[in-house]
Amino acid sequence: MKIVLAYLAIVLIWTTTPLAIKWSGETDWLFGVAARTALGAILILPILYWSKSRFSFEWSAIKVYLAASIPILGGMTIMYWAAQYLPSGWIAIIFALTPVMTGLLAHFCLPNNSLTKRKFFGVGLALLGLWVIFGPNLKDHMIEMQLTAIGAALLSVFLHSYGTVRVKRLNHSISSLHVVIGALWVTVIGQFILSPSTLLDWPEISHREGWTIVYAASIGSVLGFLLYFYLLKNVEAMKVALIPVITPVFALILGHFLNNEPLNASVWLGAGLVTLGLIIFEVRFKTLWLRFRANNPPKNIE
Repeated sequence: MKIVLAYLAIVLIWTTTPLAIKWSGETDWLFGVAARTALGAILILPILYWSKSRFSFEWSAIKVYLAASIPILGGMTIMYWAAQYLPSGWIAIIFALTPVMTGLLAHFCLPNNSLTKRKFFGVGLALLGLWVIFGPNLKDHMIEMQLTAIGAALLSVFLHSYGTVRVKRLNHSISSLHVVIGALWVTVIGQFILSPSTLLDWPEISHREGWTIVYAASIGSVLGFLLYFYLLKNVEAMKVALIPVITPVFALILGHFLNNEPLNASVWLGAGLVTLGLIIFEVRFKTLWLRFRANNPPKNIE
């Protein structure tokens, strides 16, 4: 039951995350992501104190922290930059490709994860969906930057997936709390090295931006990553990667009503193709059918 509740909670959190990324980086995208990470790293320390558990600095644990920081330091930071030029709904759809990227990486990094013709077909359908969305909706006056941002967002997905597979491959016994703390503080140090002045020279931000940073830090980073690494430890990596498939439709609706983002027929069609492609990629229909037949054998008619 705890796993089901964690799964539902992270679906809700990740539904709001693309819009939170968009809003919290309106004035200065690097400040937005750095402030979110630093605040999250501070907010999680009392939880470590209350847990009364010893934080490990052994090399085997540090390797897990480094791997777990890849989705945050690499993936999330790049996604904040891309969010300057892309609607939040598009970010959610691109991020939905995480299962595809995770599957491709798992094929090379994890045992018993081979790619089939069905999965390749799913990948092709998802890419077609992206083309349907982006083709008609790119803005002429900023098409180059939007294409660059799409490429950056795809790189973010790759880094997120790579970090997921690396953490899973390490097959560790470290608690989710310690993994998140380690990943957040590695990210804080990394972002400080990249831009030491970011958190020392605060820009003027709006109230909405400030509260969104607080939400992204507390709910998105602390609670979200605790649940994420808890699920990653207790269920298969591919089932965790399936979460972004559920969130894009709700993220599109939120972006449309709360941020006036376009929501036309091509966006819906493309989102549908991406979702269908991911379902085909993930779901083993033959296995489900055989399982159904096994549980519901045909009755003899006399």
